[in-house]
Amino acid sequence: MGGLVRSLLWITLAMGLVWPAFAVEATARLVAATAAGKTSVVRDLLVQGVDANTVNGTGRPVLVLAGFNGNRRTALVLLAAGADVNAVDSTGTSALMAASAFGHKELVDLLLVAGADANLKDADGRSALSRAKLGGHSEVVETLKAAGAVETDAADAKPN
Repeated sequence: MGGLVRSLLWITLAMGLVWPAFAVEATARLVAATAAGKTSVVRDLLVQGVDANTVNGTGRPVLVLAGFNGNRRTALVLLAAGADVNAVDSTGTSALMAASAFGHKELVDLLLVAGADANLKDADGRSALSRAKLGGHSEVVETLKAAGAVETDAADAKPN
């Protein structure tokens, strides 16, 4: 019986050490898969229990990464798994701001339907609207205005 107890103790200790290692590896894989737009890998990791609100090493949420790369399918999977549509990184950038800055109109549409705040501002006071204008993305500008984005500061009032 002593051997069985010892074996169970070792297994318990090993699980305690292995699970955190798996969790770290899995979150790193989710960050990498999101950045690369590998939707099926993202979905598989989320099914395995990785948090949809995972952040990378600099504190950027994976949904914001999807906003930068414009992968609508990856963002949809993250949102379906419970990602916070208004999550921001350390600079206050949201997925909507990132998608707007790069003119990813289909992703902007998805984020707005999912409840993204069209008037959220980053740490420098810039909104998704000001970022879309700065990038010359007139369709995104019109979409944001239709969703209730308002020009409230000098950055937002600049012409296309």
